[in-house]
Amino acid sequence: MARADRDGPPSVTIERPDTPLHPSRAAVLQPTTLAIASLFAFIVLVQGISAPFQKDAEPQSAQWIQSIVRDGHWLIPSDAYGYTDRKPPLFYWLSALVADATGATVDEVRARAVSVVAGTALATAVLAWTAANVGASEGWLAFLFMLGTYGFASRATEALTDMILTFLLFTAYCAIATLVDNSEPQARAAPGRPMQAGLILGLAVLAKGPIAIVLCALAASIYLLIERRNPLVLLRQRWPWQVVAIAVAIGAVWYVPAAISGGNKILRIIFAENFGHFMPAKLGGTGESYRPFYFIAARLLGGAFPMTLLIVPAALAFYTGEISAGKRRAVIYQISMSLAVLLFFSIASVKRDDYILPALPGIAILCASVFTLDIRGAAAKLRDVLVAAFVLGPILVFVFLIFFPGLVPHFNLQSSDAAYYSVFQAMGKSLFELGIAWLIGVGVVIFAITRRRVIVVGAAFGLVALSFSLLWTVGLRPVLATMRSVKSFIPVVAGHVKGDQLCIPSGINYELSYYYGAAVPDLSHPQCANGAAGKPVYLIATPREMDATAPEYRARLKLIAKSNLIGGGGAPALYEILPNGANGGLKGVGGATK
Repeated sequence: MARADRDGPPSVTIERPDTPLHPSRAAVLQPTTLAIASLFAFIVLVQGISAPFQKDAEPQSAQWIQSIVRDGHWLIPSDAYGYTDRKPPLFYWLSALVADATGATVDEVRARAVSVVAGTALATAVLAWTAANVGASEGWLAFLFMLGTYGFASRATEALTDMILTFLLFTAYCAIATLVDNSEPQARAAPGRPMQAGLILGLAVLAKGPIAIVLCALAASIYLLIERRNPLVLLRQRWPWQVVAIAVAIGAVWYVPAAISGGNKILRIIFAENFGHFMPAKLGGTGESYRPFYFIAARLLGGAFPMTLLIVPAALAFYTGEISAGKRRAVIYQISMSLAVLLFFSIASVKRDDYILPALPGIAILCASVFTLDIRGAAAKLRDVLVAAFVLGPILVFVFLIFFPGLVPHFNLQSSDAAYYSVFQAMGKSLFELGIAWLIGVGVVIFAITRRRVIVVGAAFGLVALSFSLLWTVGLRPVLATMRSVKSFIPVVAGHVKGDQLCIPSGINYELSYYYGAAVPDLSHPQCANGAAGKPVYLIATPREMDATAPEYRARLKLIAKSNLIGGGGAPALYEILPNGANGGLKGVGGATK
């Protein structure tokens, strides 16, 4: 990134400077202001918290929380199938405390409460740090952009460790900001700063593992390289070793007792989670969840939308010198964490959607900075074009739907997209409020762009993004979860099965076992053989799973009840397995599968 003060004057055409309503400058926000902002963030993020669990990740996390609350397994919790927690248990400890203090019941709300609080604290921390180090206007815009990003808002209501990791990682990285910039003199001036950073980073290690230390170190190194400084100089300073030592000591509070108690089994899990997921399979990695190297970049661009529209003008502002020198360093510092996340997880063998979350705060701060440029040049013009395109773009969609309604059903949508579209159509009049909010945003953006009120443009962009994000988190996502989850079908299943045995065709189904209240074995398990026991055995399966069974086995199944759920495998149904059929009783999954 070229610097105007080093490489000559900026190569921009100066028309007039952007003139925000109030000049942006760094400010320390009052506690009352932060409290109000936190309340607003909480109200936005808590939407959809009671939606049913889907798939395996959240129900398994809920079962680990149940293991702590019900069985007292604080050190190494296990799920209904006996599989132990694969990650440090800070998230599960906190969730268990919430559940234990509110009735000792683990449901969707209690399992997700810690993530909502962590997401609220993260958005508020982004506001406070950005206001103090970049500018008050940028802080509020970054706060609004975070809440209006579906990739962030949707993960605030997930019973997973990623949100609390991101909060702790962001605060730890902010705590070492002055140390990285000023090195040893600043460490001597503020001897408590390394201890503070080490404590927070240690909690991050207890949330996800040593990856927190790696990402902090990598981000700080990227920042120094961008600033044309040698990151190896930090190794000769005392404070980085103090921070790492404190973080490792706090992490050892769980790792050491867990390793002693769990023995080789836990050591193998720790190795797989911290080394096996990074290395490729041929070098000793686990080899699971393999995806191409560009997967994280693609997910980051999609998950950070619509903020991603502003990345190019923001980068251009750095190149042309339109962003002020006083803000440049702080913005680069935060975007370095986003680059570290992108680099590390792109190289890692295992790549998952949730890994992009720590990159979002830096992107929000970067994109907020593009609305307080010192010069109206190429970056500012491109910013206005992209904002107008985002806000006015839905007009084309609405015109198309009005004048060409017959073409809409012919779109070849995937099952997930088609399900969202059907829910969207069913919402009907509830979309009226979204339309009003969008029309207001359109009017404000047009007015602000014509009057060069760039802060108002940014605020309108953020509010429109927030309205669309709320459409998904309040309307589409919870409704679709209800249509997919087996939660509504379980009372029917339990009413028929009662005290008899329930089975699944193969594998493990955490969603079913969570709502059923017990592990549901597959057909290879001896409990699913009913030839000798003389007791009814039931099977819950989807049409896709039924297609994978042998015809003679399907002839032994008596349909009891069918759900109206949707999903890739079709609507699951409950069957009774009749004994003494063509196979003379079940002989494991091999006798049932083609």
